[in-house]
Amino acid sequence: GHLVALVAVVACVLLGRWQLDVWHDHRSDSAAAVTREDPVPLDDVLGPDAAFPASGVGRPVVVEGRWDPGHTVYVADRPGDSWEGVWVVTPVITATGSAIPVVRGWTNSPTAAPAPPTGSADLVGLLQPSEDTGSPDSDTRDDVIPELSITDLLPRAAYDLYGGYVVATERGLPSGSSASTGMAGLSPVTPARRPRPSRSRHAV
Repeated sequence: GHLVALVAVVACVLLGRWQLDVWHDHRSDSAAAVTREDPVPLDDVLGPDAAFPASGVGRPVVVEGRWDPGHTVYVADRPGDSWEGVWVVTPVITATGSAIPVVRGWTNSPTAAPAPPTGSADLVGLLQPSEDTGSPDSDTRDDVIPELSITDLLPRAAYDLYGGYVVATERGLPSGSSASTGMAGLSPVTPARRPRPSRSRHAV
């Protein structure tokens, strides 16, 4: 009887792991499919004062506005090809008066990053939810942050922020006009280098 019970427990554990793997594969396939959709205006997916929608993760959106180079920050401990570096993030102030943080790309260190862009911003990016794991910022006086948390960025900005951020891509604009992505001199942040959204995060 004990042997039968043990076999049943092992079978249940293996079945549960198989179901979890299938769920993860399905979720990854769905997320990849979303990134291939046609881009739409940012405010059609996420408004300035709206909660982040579950359907918005990885959605291609068109971001238009002007760069705010003075509030560029660097997200630490981001994987590169063979070592960790930083994400370079510069806000774009949209016509609403609110700003969306844009991950322009990856580089070895803040000192290796090119000068932030100025003027108009026009790009297609992949929408991502705020990173809110609670990682402490050891020095709030510098421009290096442990994670891309919208809550933590608010005290640094003189305007409202959207409830998420955008990872810049080199995709062309639907209008056919020239893009201003701010990616020059930086390595693109690929899907494999983006963190997975926390399972505890609630979206609508």
